[in-house]
Amino acid sequence: MIYKILPTYNKTIILLFILFSLTGIHTTFAQKTSKKKLESKRIALKKEINKIKVYLDNTKKKERSLSNEVKDLTQKITTREELISTITDEIDFISDEIASHTQEISTLEKELEALKTEYAALIYKSYKNRTNDSQLLFILSSDNFYQGFQRFQYLKQYTQYRKSQGDSIKYKAQTLQILNDSLAAKKISKQDLLDEKKYEQEQISSEKEKQETLVKKYRQKKQKYIAQIKRKQREERKLTLQIESLIRGAIKKSGNKTKNFALTPAAKALSAKFSANKGKLPWPVAKGLVTIRFGKQPDPIDPKLTIESSGVRIATNENAKARAVFDGKVLAISKNPQNGILSVLLIHGNYITVYANLESVMVSKGDQVKTKQALGTIHTNRITGKTILKFQVWKDDHKQNPANWVYKM
Repeated sequence: MIYKILPTYNKTIILLFILFSLTGIHTTFAQKTSKKKLESKRIALKKEINKIKVYLDNTKKKERSLSNEVKDLTQKITTREELISTITDEIDFISDEIASHTQEISTLEKELEALKTEYAALIYKSYKNRTNDSQLLFILSSDNFYQGFQRFQYLKQYTQYRKSQGDSIKYKAQTLQILNDSLAAKKISKQDLLDEKKYEQEQISSEKEKQETLVKKYRQKKQKYIAQIKRKQREERKLTLQIESLIRGAIKKSGNKTKNFALTPAAKALSAKFSANKGKLPWPVAKGLVTIRFGKQPDPIDPKLTIESSGVRIATNENAKARAVFDGKVLAISKNPQNGILSVLLIHGNYITVYANLESVMVSKGDQVKTKQALGTIHTNRITGKTILKFQVWKDDHKQNPANWVYKM
């Protein structure tokens, strides 16, 4: 008999509803997290492109070398390509959402139609048996009191079931409207991203044409460019040797004959704090863009040539200040005898941070400095118009990759 089955049926439906709801919540949360990451990455890459415009393109009125133009253009193209890839991932993600929503809408429409048909049948049946007399007769015609009570319960459950069917229709109709609105919004978002992707592709196409023209010029002046690369690498090695010499002298002065600093208890504590902040250190400039990364890397113009960097180079605004990435002490201030360019070395226990290519300094040897304290004004090249900070991180006399230490570098 149906009135005996209804309670168990309702419990099963409720349990299944809870199970599917929880699964849906988990899936939706994962999707939102993934979508959020893609959106954040796209925004970050657009900011990176804007930084290139600010810190590299603003030198157009200056005399620009062929190598600098190609490097800047290559960096911009690489960033745009990553942006396009991210936009494509976002479009694919939204396309999947649209397909999923379309399927949900189709399923929901069928369920709603079935519910309406079932509900119409219930209403018709109720209409045929609408009189209180017929319901009363149904109860009174029972063989015994127990059967009469069960029939009364059945009529009560039947009424509740009819009401729940009406509520289900209302709920599914509202859900369908929400899904339709959401689908429309997603289609608009997808079109916006498609327009953005098209714009970035047009920009890349234009930049690659310009790049090809510059590379042709480079082939005509290849030997001159190779000489420039070698000169810059010699300058890099000289700076690195100078820094190594200062660090090794400080290690020796600390009373240790090995390649590591002999640390006092206070220096050990500072070193531990510095190490604990790996990946969390602030940038050595208020605003900037990394133009050369740490280690060996192919030259952007000629991949057969190799560039080796002991740290990173950061393009920033003219008259920008270099700032300490952590509490420490000024270990040394060195000066390039050829051009007068300055470098500041800070010691943080057995860690050293280097701020090179400074026009002037605002600290003295032995000074205690705090995180983000200004150390000096970064030099601006009067020929290229670029303001570049050369930043390095050392542990004892071993070079470190600054990107592993500075937040989101």
